[in-house]
Amino acid sequence: MSLITNPLLRSLLSGVSSISRRTWIFITATLLVLMVVIMWAMVSAAGWLFGMAREGVVAAPETVRSATAQVEQIIPGVQETVRSANAQVAQIIPGVQETLGALLPTLTPDLPSRDVSGTDPGPVARFPGLVRIEWQRAEQQIQVRYQGRANFTDVIAHYAEAFAEQGYQQNLLSATSTEERHEYIKDGERFSLIFSVQERDVVTVDLRALSA
Repeated sequence: MSLITNPLLRSLLSGVSSISRRTWIFITATLLVLMVVIMWAMVSAAGWLFGMAREGVVAAPETVRSATAQVEQIIPGVQETVRSANAQVAQIIPGVQETLGALLPTLTPDLPSRDVSGTDPGPVARFPGLVRIEWQRAEQQIQVRYQGRANFTDVIAHYAEAFAEQGYQQNLLSATSTEERHEYIKDGERFSLIFSVQERDVVTVDLRALSA
């Protein structure tokens, strides 16, 4: 029976392929830190043992003194290796800490759970699951920010379809892989929407309503 057709192997490969890229980065960074710490501990322990041998040379018999003299010739090289390893650890650990510091917040983002005071402007209901996190009024303009975990493309399509059903004309102002700017106009009313996405599908919608 071919390995590819083996159900157990296919299930294992499917599980591995489903692991996200950021999870692999986190696992790799963690293993790197463990390897560096273990290497540093082994080299430091070796240096400590040789240091103990040097302190006992005065009380040692002649045969032991001869062996210790040979060890003393090795110690400088070991000490240099320890210093080199310590320097490498000092260079690697800050980079790993910085990587983990940037990675960990994105693994468990602290998302808002309730609406702030205010109302939702316009004829289109907000995308399900988004929370109103900012609201402000300036003369004839109302600006609202929504945020939540959702599919970026689905959020954009929700507003485009809903405004089209209400007879609004859509103008696409700009678009990238992480941000799109749209404008909807009808009878002197204008709604400007900025869609942006962060890691882990955290979508932000900035809606600005302006009446003539």
